[in-house]
Amino acid sequence: MPALLLALLMAITAATANVAAFGVRAHDLDQRLQAAEAAGVPAASLAEARRELAAERARRAGLLPYAVVSGAALSDPFAAPEASVNAAYGAAMAAARLRAEAALARRDDAGGPNDAGQVDRIVELARTARPADAEALARRWNADAAVLEAQREQLSAEAGGLTRGLPADVVAGAAGLSDVVSRAEADGIGAASADAAIVAADLYLGRPYPAMLSGHRDVATRLRAETDQLVARLDLQTKADAMLARDGDLLPLITQFGAGDEFKGRLDQARAGLTAARTARDEAGIDTALAAVQQLDADIQAAAGGRLPVAGIPCETGAPAQLIVIHLATQQLVAYDNGCPMLRTPVTTGRAALPTGRGTFHIYYKAPRYHMISPWPLGNQFYYPPTWVSNAMEFIGNGTFIHSADWQPDDSYGPGSEYGPYASHGCVHVIDGPLQQLYDWAAIGATVVVED
Repeated sequence: MPALLLALLMAITAATANVAAFGVRAHDLDQRLQAAEAAGVPAASLAEARRELAAERARRAGLLPYAVVSGAALSDPFAAPEASVNAAYGAAMAAARLRAEAALARRDDAGGPNDAGQVDRIVELARTARPADAEALARRWNADAAVLEAQREQLSAEAGGLTRGLPADVVAGAAGLSDVVSRAEADGIGAASADAAIVAADLYLGRPYPAMLSGHRDVATRLRAETDQLVARLDLQTKADAMLARDGDLLPLITQFGAGDEFKGRLDQARAGLTAARTARDEAGIDTALAAVQQLDADIQAAAGGRLPVAGIPCETGAPAQLIVIHLATQQLVAYDNGCPMLRTPVTTGRAALPTGRGTFHIYYKAPRYHMISPWPLGNQFYYPPTWVSNAMEFIGNGTFIHSADWQPDDSYGPGSEYGPYASHGCVHVIDGPLQQLYDWAAIGATVVVED
């Protein structure tokens, strides 16, 4: 074959191979552009590479080689568009990763101190190789964060704020209840229910926000209820101690009224019962002892005000509907309603020289205010100035009344008072409180018996 023909054939073969190589490179670049866009690279970022590829295709003519020598180097027409694709992909990936990292930080912050899965999310982001996948993570985490932020805001509103990301009222409530439990245990008060509430609150504070929000009201309400109940029991114990001390101070007065023996035993028993229950940390026993102290205090306060207990006084068979019995020896008055005692109170009756008449009488006159005028003249040892009294009930025709005596101290009533400085001129003095009850109850015609 002539050398010229052989050279021509070789040139044609080389040109054909060059055309095929150009087509392959161009096709590969097209595929890369499509893949990059599908992977999430913005089309605008790939526009330059597409323009460069189109320009190279336009410059491509006939069988000219697509790689030409320029100076000492071989020029590759695909180098520039391929570099543009690589740069656009890298920039898109970097931007998408930054957005995903910001979304992850927002998601983790919104999840609160007990949020789970942070490590899994970091690994998920690290394994992401496509911008579109990173963008998908950013969208998902931002959506999750928005939900969690709304729940956090709602929880904060219900709880009065957050403390280190936790509902402030539950944090403070659990701490406050713990302090109250310590005080209760020091005072011998059982606090098992309160301890359980604290444990439940601690478990609650370890939950993520969705669970916290759904359980917040129950936990907060339980803490408040347990605290209020335990504080009330502590206060009641403090009041019980004060009651017992006060009742002890009032015992001499009640003894003066003639009822001291009835209360001394109860007072000693109440003190011993409360001490024993505290020592044994017997919650039920403490409640029983506290109830006994409260009842004792109420009875002693009533007795100190002149309303002595009627328990133990038997009913009177066949007694009139309203019967008032005045016992001179004990200086006490007992009123019977339909035969059973309803009021007992200390009194002061007539002095030795002017004793209250014994016998059975009836109330025939009542006046809420009565002006008493001395039947003895000025200068007589029994004279007294004109005096207003209250709730006066006359039962003996010589002017003998049951009435008030504002000038007489309460602690001067009771046994022996008929020999004291406030002894009457035959009337029956009664302390104001019991007298008002007696006056309101007794009707005209009520029977009055004065006996030893």
